[in-house]
Amino acid sequence: MSKVIDTPQKLDHVAKQLSCAGVIAFDTEFIRESTFFPIVEIIQVATEADAWIVDVRAFADPKRLAGQKKTPDALRPLMDVFADKRVLKVGHALQGDQECLLTSFGVIASPGIDTAVAASLCGYGDGIGLGNLLNAALEVSIKKGNARTDWSARPLPPQLVEYALADVTYLVVLWKKLEVEISRLERRDWAFELAARFEDPAVYEPSAEVIAGRLSSGGRLDRKAYTALLGLVRWREERSRQLNLPRRWIADDHVLTDIARVRPKDIQHLGSFRGINKGEIKASGQMLLDVLREAEKPGSAALQPPREKREKPPGDGESQSMELLKCYVNILAGHHKIAARHLLLSEQLLPIIRSQAQTAEDLVREGLMSARAGGLIGGEIVDLLRGRRALSVSGGRVNLIDLLKS
Repeated sequence: MSKVIDTPQKLDHVAKQLSCAGVIAFDTEFIRESTFFPIVEIIQVATEADAWIVDVRAFADPKRLAGQKKTPDALRPLMDVFADKRVLKVGHALQGDQECLLTSFGVIASPGIDTAVAASLCGYGDGIGLGNLLNAALEVSIKKGNARTDWSARPLPPQLVEYALADVTYLVVLWKKLEVEISRLERRDWAFELAARFEDPAVYEPSAEVIAGRLSSGGRLDRKAYTALLGLVRWREERSRQLNLPRRWIADDHVLTDIARVRPKDIQHLGSFRGINKGEIKASGQMLLDVLREAEKPGSAALQPPREKREKPPGDGESQSMELLKCYVNILAGHHKIAARHLLLSEQLLPIIRSQAQTAEDLVREGLMSARAGGLIGGEIVDLLRGRRALSVSGGRVNLIDLLKS
């Protein structure tokens, strides 16, 4: 059978093989430069023994499907496999692929596991590409370099078919290798927890409140300006989905904040702002002015912009301590074979420096570290901060010294 699946009969055959496998691999290739929703062109799937390319264009017009969350009947057998809880779905850097399935077909691949995440939990580095990971873990080399390919071209050239299949051919074997390693490190459950975050539809549908909160961060917007901004963001979200156009094609972030702060009173003034589509001024100008007027009304339900809890800027000594702590975390990450971001993020350093925590449990209880990170390195962090741990350099290597034993 051809590797390119373009008929219902071929898809039924492949879906039956996939549904009988305990573990399968998948990937997607899509186009998104000029649309709000990704347009899925092909879906690659594989068992440990074989791999195929499902030509989505052969089953339905992706442009008609984009954002409608409706699976065409001909693709239903494949989507049923993605939803089958008995089959583990393996992918590399899953977030984009999960978004494609959700926004185009209303399906999330679950349960799923991300080999990029698993690799970061067992010493292969953070954000490692599939090609490098396959080479490091399995000594397999695959051809890369077609990341910006126009996947809408038909028929698919043989070299693109080969390239697309390579993305899934070894994924099942790769996961089995990584599973052994993360199980030995007792991080298998951790890997599934991190991958499960990509199975939450809310990740791909940020609310207007979340977007407005991000845009207002540090913008010093008063209540009226924030209320206006929230209304403008809601309008842009609706128009972007309605027209299936990127947000920036409707209005960029900066212009929404500027308009919310100034709150123009007429179409002419509104049209003078750069960064908003002039066609939208004609189509939605009056609606936008109504949004701005509503925010100005006395006694209107003006909303309080979210205020981030901000730490007092670090002093010189604290800045040096943060640098040392960051260095120490990177050393511990290497020692424990895990990406440093799973242990501490930059924004956690200063609160930890200022904490009076005496134990790892204190750090976790105060919300300064996650339970998993605290269990792994929390005690070592506290020991450093309380003068019970030191660093030395010898022979080009950093050594950790337990001062209570020295």
